[in-house]
Parts: sequence; C-alpha cells; structure tokens
Amino acid sequence: MVINILDHVERCYSNADGDIIFALIMPKIAAGQQVTISFSGVDSVPSSFVNSAFIALLDDFPFEHVRSHLKFTNTTKQINEMIKNRFSFEVNERKKLINV
Repeated sequence: MVINILDHVERCYSNADGDIIFALIMPKIAAGQQVTISFSGVDSVPSSFVNSAFIALLDDFPFEHVRSHLKFTNTTKQINEMIKNRFSFEVNERKKLINV
C-alpha cells in the first residue's frame, strides 16, 4: 500500500500532522502489510512530524518489524537524514533502557 502524505495532510509540520499519518500506518503494519510512504511534493520534515508519524511505531513494534514493513519514496536528502537520525537515536536509547 502506498500512502501519499499530501493526500492526508496539508503539510508535514507538526505532531498533529504526524498523528494523522501514524493512524494510517499503524493498522497496516499491525496486520503485517507493507506500507510505502510517498513524500511527493514535500521538501523537508521536522523531527516532531517524524516522531509522531514513524518513531511512535517503536512503542508497539521492534525496529526490525518497522524497518521491514515501512518504506519511503519520493524523499529528499533532508527527509532521509531526519528519518534515519531519529530512528537511530531512538533505537539506541531504547537499547540503553533495556540494558539498565
């Protein structure tokens, strides 16, 4: 399934925008479906959007499950780096909590 972000939000700016995308993704990934997120028409995203839309999935699924079921297309370098950096940070922080 492909979700074109701008079909569901006017912009990828806030936690509220991310929450809308999260609500679309969550049931699909929970059902084991592959989800592709299209950023067509989007130049950049802030961490608040990424946290709400994608990082919140880590509350319910291991990173490997998210990674294998969630793909991104029509991205920019900034979007790629933001998503990669936020997942990397969160996965490492959660590992630290488990090892405490």
